[in-house]
Amino acid sequence: MAPIIEEQTREERLEIARRYRERRGRELRELAAQGVEGEIVAAGEFSGAPQEAMAAIPFLGVVMLPLARLRARRAGLPLRMMIALTADEVHLLEMETPDMRSDRLAVKPARRWERGAVRVEGVRRGFMRTIVALAVPDEDEPLTLFAPSLVTNPWSSEVVRLLGGETPEPLDLSD
Repeated sequence: MAPIIEEQTREERLEIARRYRERRGRELRELAAQGVEGEIVAAGEFSGAPQEAMAAIPFLGVVMLPLARLRARRAGLPLRMMIALTADEVHLLEMETPDMRSDRLAVKPARRWERGAVRVEGVRRGFMRTIVALAVPDEDEPLTLFAPSLVTNPWSSEVVRLLGGETPEPLDLSD
């Protein structure tokens, strides 16, 4: 006889999502603190290339992915990065796995700017990603960053919003 499986109620699912959102936000701020001095106001994950989106395109994605990685390197962007905000600065941190056998992440400083000199010039939806144009000092063109959907990614959404970008409201997890 098969065991009886109880289904979660809506309230239980919302509570799990709320706990995850809080825990993940804390994890991102703690990770950012490894490479930033001062109190972290917000931290979110971004990338220099839409890797997941390209990998989802059969055959063509395999060809496009190395070109996208090359473009990110030419722009001086790490493939996997975090943007962390303090009260006065914007920090771009390279995210890396220090050990191939580990799933732990580490960050190292890549670039830093005064917070007042950085702004989001545009936010638009792309295939499986959100594309963020980030205007920074010493760059003629805005940096093109990619983030998971800002509707389901409140951490990156908060970074974009605090830098002047318009973002959708995160999913409502209230009862």
